[in-house]
Amino acid sequence: MSTQTRIYLVTDTESGKKRLVRASNQPQAVRHAARNKFSVEVAGQDDLVSLVATGCPVEEAGADEQPEAQEAQQ
Repeated sequence: MSTQTRIYLVTDTESGKKRLVRASNQPQAVRHAARNKFSVEVAGQDDLVSLVATGCPVEEAGADEQPEAQEAQQ
């Protein structure tokens, strides 16, 4: 059984560059587009202290994401 895919338009909000990505869902398309743009690791104590001191907020992942049921309606 093959997974159904769509072609998503992924736009870099900083540069305005547009990409077409075939994926099963929106999060998968974003992960594909972002995989070479970002790196992720657990923040160390020094990272936390220095970034919070400069006013960098701690963001909550998933706080503003759409439920997948809403995505399917789009």
